Amino acid sequence: MNNNVKQINNSEPKINSQLFDKTRLQKGLSRMGLALEAEVAPQTINRLLQGKPTRPSNVKKVGETLEIPAQDWYIKEL
Repeated sequence: MNNNVKQINNSEPKINSQLFDKTRLQKGLSRMGLALEAEVAPQTINRLLQGKPTRPSNVKKVGETLEIPAQDWYIKEL
């Protein structure tokens, strides 16, 4: 086994989903509505919620749409 390969623990959250969903719902946005408002693909919202890699520019767009700084809801991998 190659010891230089970084192991990723997929069980750790990548976003604060409670804050994400609470804010989204307070704004009256469905996930599709959020995607439209943020001008990102609906798949991008799904990828975020599943903790999959997402472009930083899309993270920024979603954060701006939700009016919360990305660092408050997006937990990036170190």
